[in-house]
Amino acid sequence: MNQRDHLKYWIKELPQEQPSPDFSIKVMERVMTEWSHNPTKYQPIINRKGWFLIALITLISTALLLFLHNSASIGLELVGKTKNSYVIDATKFFTPINHLFTSLTKISPTVAIGIFAILALWFLDQLFSKTVRR
Repeated sequence: MNQRDHLKYWIKELPQEQPSPDFSIKVMERVMTEWSHNPTKYQPIINRKGWFLIALITLISTALLLFLHNSASIGLELVGKTKNSYVIDATKFFTPINHLFTSLTKISPTVAIGIFAILALWFLDQLFSKTVRR
């Protein structure tokens, strides 16, 4: 017999230990006494200030995108119609914005929802990892 066989034989001969019949009751009593001394309070992951900040950022970005979209379409129409030499040529500014919005409207809703879901999961992962570090 080698050492490994001796070890297996020795472990098999050891009596099996059984917990006392009231083991789970004692454990639960200790847990409850610990919890009653120091109860866990509910703390949301995103507090009220955070939700207001998210809402504010969403509103501002939506308003900005809407303004840019409307001004891009109006700006391209006005620049094409006016021939005044004092008018600033805004086509260099409005053309890329208009191109961005036309390319965004061509995206499939499934792809857009997928991208949004990935970004939301990444955002939640960042929140949870910051919460765990605290």
